[in-house]
Amino acid sequence: MEDQKEEVLTPYTLADRNETLVKYANFSFAAALEEVKSELKVEKDFHKRLGLLAAQSWILRKKLYVALHDPYISALSEIEDTDIFDGLDDDDYNDYDSLFDEDTPEVKIEILILKETTIDGKKIAKDTIVEIEEKEAKNLIKAGNAKLNSE
Repeated sequence: MEDQKEEVLTPYTLADRNETLVKYANFSFAAALEEVKSELKVEKDFHKRLGLLAAQSWILRKKLYVALHDPYISALSEIEDTDIFDGLDDDDYNDYDSLFDEDTPEVKIEILILKETTIDGKKIAKDTIVEIEEKEAKNLIKAGNAKLNSE
């Protein structure tokens, strides 16, 4: 039966489906389904609706597959058996990435040094503008060694 599988989607419908899937690549399955459903409510073009219905069907099938075989997948783009998302950057940040971040970047603040001071073992001269982490900047400001740069 698998060998006799027929391609039932036209290239145009496939393109519309893939465009929709790429648009919601970093969404969870539930969120992507909600977005597709809301698009279906307003879309009037027959061919676009076919693409949206094909995307909805694809999401539902993959959601079921993931629930049974790989429950740790949280976004559409994490599904490995497809080439739909090959052009996407892995740098895209989804809702679940923060759960596994070891090093979250610290907010940096630009300050003006009022008195000669040492930061990270380096002497910094008076009237020097530096950009350092917010926590360290607050400590220097509190000690009277620096102020926020207002330029």
